[in-house]
Amino acid sequence: MRKILKIIEDYSGGTCYQTDRFTLDHFVPPEYQDKDEVFASDKIFETDNQKRENISLNMNGSVFSLFDFFLDGSRRVYKIVDFGTTDGKFLPIVAGQIGAAICHRQNKKLKKYQMVRENVIAVPDRLGDDFDKIVEEISKLKLPKGKSKSLSIAHVLKYTVKTKPERPFENLAIAKIQNRMYNLEVELIREMVHSHKLKTDQMLIIDGSLQFSSVENEDHIFQNVIGISKSFNPNLQGILKTKNKQIGSYLANLEFQERTPVFVYESESKRKRKTKIGAWYLRIHPKNLMKKPLDGVIKIEKIATTRDEKNEGFDSEMINEISRSILLERNVTCYGNDDRWANHIYPIYLTELLLKNSFASDTFFLNIF
Repeated sequence: MRKILKIIEDYSGGTCYQTDRFTLDHFVPPEYQDKDEVFASDKIFETDNQKRENISLNMNGSVFSLFDFFLDGSRRVYKIVDFGTTDGKFLPIVAGQIGAAICHRQNKKLKKYQMVRENVIAVPDRLGDDFDKIVEEISKLKLPKGKSKSLSIAHVLKYTVKTKPERPFENLAIAKIQNRMYNLEVELIREMVHSHKLKTDQMLIIDGSLQFSSVENEDHIFQNVIGISKSFNPNLQGILKTKNKQIGSYLANLEFQERTPVFVYESESKRKRKTKIGAWYLRIHPKNLMKKPLDGVIKIEKIATTRDEKNEGFDSEMINEISRSILLERNVTCYGNDDRWANHIYPIYLTELLLKNSFASDTFFLNIF
């Protein structure tokens, strides 16, 4: 597998300079998925025009959750070498282990439903005219006999190098790897819907935002899907009439079991009719048990898939039922095992654990290069 770097050198004419190899996850903090989000401030995107809603758990009646499937995508990214291009640039090559997993709950037991894993490399777009040949040659490489086939390289990704980059080059490489991870998540959802495995009376939670770039004209596959973000941009402005007020200061006053109205934004797309995404925030743990003001507050997203939803917004009772089910999912928590416990949904935590345990160790992965 050490031939990977030699292939890059031979066909690009550049030079791979050895450097310390390490995981970037500890040095490059993840960016908010909603960092560039702009809410429409003209109306609330649901049928009832309330300001806030307290969600009753209705413990006297039958208690059940709407959710049967839980999907998580995870990645580990690593700095491999610095690459000297033929035009005098000095740029990082980054590798990653990525994957997506779905767990299915049946009879109160959570089991693995499906999992996909890939290993990828992100290289700068300065490898010359033989990039396709580099991809072809790397794809032919075989691991030594007896090693797991999962450690082959599935994709060689290109990140764009600008004269004056807005972000460090490592971040640009990571963004490419992250986007490929999102594509794996969408592929799993697409397969479930097209094979009728996700039935009309079942719902799926995906860990993270629903801002996918690979779902052109496929809004319908997200009809029974919601996204939950454990972290979100607290500095967003333009919510309703409080145009100069950041969302973080608004959410700090949210009480336990209380949700915000549904706001709406449009995902980035080249289409004339862009995907409309409804987003609301819910506090899932009492404030007096939290360390920080936004601990216990999560962001929930749902894509408008029907004509009525796109024109009028979501049915408020449906939003309340989804929020109620999420409150039922918050326990048993992963307190003490994960610093993000207050914003975690326990089945998602278990799905994430399943996926991350499938990754090769950092030491083993770094030594294939």
